[in-house]
Parts: sequence; structure tokens; C-alpha cells
Amino acid sequence: RDMMGNGANILLKMFEINPDTKKVFAKFRNIPDNQLQSTPRFRAHVTRVMASISTVVNSLDDQEVLLDLFKDIGKKHYPARVPTEYFDVIAGAILCMLQRCLGTGYTAEVDSAWTKLYGSLGRHAKDGLREAAAMGTP
Repeated sequence: RDMMGNGANILLKMFEINPDTKKVFAKFRNIPDNQLQSTPRFRAHVTRVMASISTVVNSLDDQEVLLDLFKDIGKKHYPARVPTEYFDVIAGAILCMLQRCLGTGYTAEVDSAWTKLYGSLGRHAKDGLREAAAMGTP
């Protein structure tokens, strides 16, 4: 239930999995990882990430909402020139957080379900990013 801590761990895990992901965060890319949690801009981004995850959980029964949400997330990441593959990196970081939080409750079935969900959502985020790039809209 530690939203800020779990969200920070997701982003820090993303930076660990692929250090290049940190380069797209102009406002805190030069801050050492061990100092990020005291940075207001990092915490603000963590809050947005966790709000998106909360929306996913609360909208699991409404696929249209989820797909629109992730297409919009992709579009919003265009101005930062986020490479599409970074959506896969954060999905992996989210799965690591779920595994840590659920402990023994993180079964093969849970992993499969969340992997499929984030695979689908990631594809829509990538589509949104590509649409924004094609339109050249920041």
C-alpha cells in the first residue's frame, strides 16, 4: 500500500534494467538514483505512474477505457522522444514490483495474466506514441 515507495521502486527498477531510460527525464536525469526520492519532480512523476496503475486496476473490466488510456499515455510521451521499447522496460519493472509485493501470491498464473495485460497495453501506448510522431504533435 506504499504508493510512493512502490512507484519509486518501479522507476528505479526501470533505470536498473535499462539505464538509458533515465536519459529521457530532463528534470532529474542528472540526479543520482539514491537521491531521487527526495526530488519533488521525481515524486511527481511517481505519482502520475501510480495513478495510471491504479486506473488500470480499477478499469480491468472496461477494456475500451484501458486501451484509450494507454494510447493517450503513449501520445503524452512523444514530446520526451521516449523510444517505444521503453514501454516494455517499465512493464518489466512493474512486474518486478508486483512480484515483490505479492510474495508467494505471485504465481505463474498471476505472472501470465499481468504479462499479457501489460503486453496489450504497451502495444497501445506504442501506437499512441507512433500516432503522435506521425502527426508531429508535441
